[in-house]
Order: sequence, then structure tokens, then C-alpha cells
Amino acid sequence: MNGYRKILKEVLEQEDQDRERKIEYLMPRLCGLVDDAPYFSALSNGAAALTALYILCASHNINTVNHYQAIKERLVHLIDDLQDNMLDQFPPQNPTQE
Repeated sequence: MNGYRKILKEVLEQEDQDRERKIEYLMPRLCGLVDDAPYFSALSNGAAALTALYILCASHNINTVNHYQAIKERLVHLIDDLQDNMLDQFPPQNPTQE
């Protein structure tokens, strides 16, 4: 879960006025780490991105709300896909009525 530290370091090494631009620059890569990675890595990468974006917002007063939402939506979509795969393999059993 140290991935969030790398993101924080990349952003926080910028001057204050450049930090939001750096986040904008990183967003396609962060989205790709969720969209294009195997599911286990995608979940971990997404959690790291959300953690970093939260810390940047809450502790460093950088508006990351829209970026947070974008990563969150990608993760929710991934989680829903994983659950659909599970349900395809093991459909819910409805009790038979007599």
C-alpha cells in the first residue's frame, strides 16, 4: 500500500501553484492503473490513488474531489464486474416453492 506515498511525493515536490497541474497530469496514468491492470493490481492501485487524493485534499488543501470521484467510479465498476463474474459462476439459489 506504499503506492499512495509515491503519488504524494510526486505531487508535493511541486511548488504549491503547480500541484493541481501535476495531479491533472497524473490522472490519465492513475486511471490506467485501474483500467488496464489485472484485477488484483487494479484494486490495490485504485486504493492507493484514492488514499493519496484524500490526503492531498484533507491535509494539503488541494481540491481533488473530481479526481477522487473518477477513480472511485472506476473501482466501483471493477468491483461490480468481479461480482458479476462470481455470480455467473455461482448463481444465487432461490428456495424452491412447494
